[in-house]
Amino acid sequence: MKFRKGEVILAPMASYTHSAFRRLCRALGADRTYTELISVAGILRKGIPIKYAYFTEEECPIHIQIFGSHPEEIAKASQVVAEQLKPDFIDINFGCSVPKVLRNKAAGYMLKCPPLMGEVVRETVEALRPYDIPVSAKIRLGFEEDHVEEIVEELQKGGVSLIAIHARTAKQGFSGKALWHRIKDAKKVASVPIIGSGDVKNWRDIEAMFEETDCDGVMIGRTALSNPWIFKEFKEKRDIKVGLKERMEFILKELSMMTEYMSGEKACAEIKSQIVQILKGLPKARELKSYIVRAQDCTDLIKRIEEVMERDRELLYT
Repeated sequence: MKFRKGEVILAPMASYTHSAFRRLCRALGADRTYTELISVAGILRKGIPIKYAYFTEEECPIHIQIFGSHPEEIAKASQVVAEQLKPDFIDINFGCSVPKVLRNKAAGYMLKCPPLMGEVVRETVEALRPYDIPVSAKIRLGFEEDHVEEIVEELQKGGVSLIAIHARTAKQGFSGKALWHRIKDAKKVASVPIIGSGDVKNWRDIEAMFEETDCDGVMIGRTALSNPWIFKEFKEKRDIKVGLKERMEFILKELSMMTEYMSGEKACAEIKSQIVQILKGLPKARELKSYIVRAQDCTDLIKRIEEVMERDRELLYT
């Protein structure tokens, strides 16, 4: 499915943006989704992990995101994904800066060598040619030094079809300020669509990023975890007040969907991190989080969620 200028996109975030959360965000107005990053070494050794790669038609267009350190392995794993899952795009992660990933000289580590990034894309594009699946890339401005124009040019030489840029270096992580003007600079040398990312905290920031950077799309990450309604807010150009009851209904829907690809008990354990996120900004959020996440099992968790839903009138989000 081709990219349309003006899209707002849910960013891939480990432990959060699995199929259920992606579907709910699509229903709220997200135009495109990405899976959590998947190790190519794991794919080639053990097969595709269902928890990370599972998706439904509701999430499409979808990018299956992979990472590795060797061009030939990344290309080979992309063929496995293409053959078995047939996603709209295969995305190569060049931005993750988690220490474990960097130790393996994968993902964000590759920002040190733009020509190698271009080689990775080139081999992957060639490997996917029989499947007619395009390649996208998620990057940062650089590893420690900012050389985003060189990175974009190398990726384009390799045949990339779409680039998402988080406007910080890998070393920065999420510290400091995202340099939006560098997205604009990258856009000037780009011949493919550029998606901007970084420091989007509300729907007005989405508008501002489009205006200030001339980017083709905006990717929303951490803010979407606490406010998945941001996509709807942007589409409708208005603030939306979401009460506790609606937030907990969101959680219960997500929990139900999660059992399609993991056990009920596993889903109940994992949903707790999303509960912590979605309660941010509510009155008495700390008290509510503490009460809900202390649940001992699924039955207890659902009971506690239903109990706090009754307090919606008292704790209306303002």
